[in-house]
Amino acid sequence: FDSGRAVQQLRACGVLETIRISAAGYPSWTYNDFFSRYRVLMRKSDMSCPDKKLVCQKLLETLIKDMFQLGKSKIFFRAGQVAYLEKLRADKFRAACITVQKTVRGWLQKVRYQKIRKSVILLQRYGRGYLARRYAEYLRLTRAAVVCQKNYRMARERRAFLNVRWATVTIQAFARGMFTRRIYQEFLLHHKALIIQKCVRGWLQRLKYQRMWRAAVVLQCAYRRSRALRHFKTLKTEARSTKG
Repeated sequence: FDSGRAVQQLRACGVLETIRISAAGYPSWTYNDFFSRYRVLMRKSDMSCPDKKLVCQKLLETLIKDMFQLGKSKIFFRAGQVAYLEKLRADKFRAACITVQKTVRGWLQKVRYQKIRKSVILLQRYGRGYLARRYAEYLRLTRAAVVCQKNYRMARERRAFLNVRWATVTIQAFARGMFTRRIYQEFLLHHKALIIQKCVRGWLQRLKYQRMWRAAVVLQCAYRRSRALRHFKTLKTEARSTKG
């Protein structure tokens, strides 16, 4: 297929000139063809109307205003209006395609996101489970270490306490023995002092008693001597009286 040769043949046959003349005139569409082709530009409420001519008129008045002419069975357009309608139709289709693409891509991305999210959740679940198991093992080891440390420290402190207790009891025993011996020595000294005091006081009392006894004997002797002398004098006086 030779494009240059085909263009020469079309120009020689007058086809291109015919197309140019047709484009320079008033392009026309039947109401059914226009409705079928440009229904995408219509509103949903207008499409339910049974009068297609009225629907086409409302659409054209909205889009191109007075750049058209309604006939009995066709619609006639000024130059460039069909291209403008085609542009609007293409823009509408482009927007619809973009919307469809956006929706499809959104759905695909949503499906992909859900798959990724499901995978991430699965990985997180396994990861958290693994971390939880490691943490539980760590807690068990920590608890075991704490129990071992507690028992070891308890044994060490008990051993230290027993050593301190034994040393304290030994020191207390020696101290109490020393204090008891001192008290006993003081008690012996006090007892001996009491014995000495008792002996000395007994001797002093005996000495005092002997002195008092001797004094009493002396007094008794003196008293008896004086009585005896008095009695003797009385007897002597009586004897003299009897002789006289």
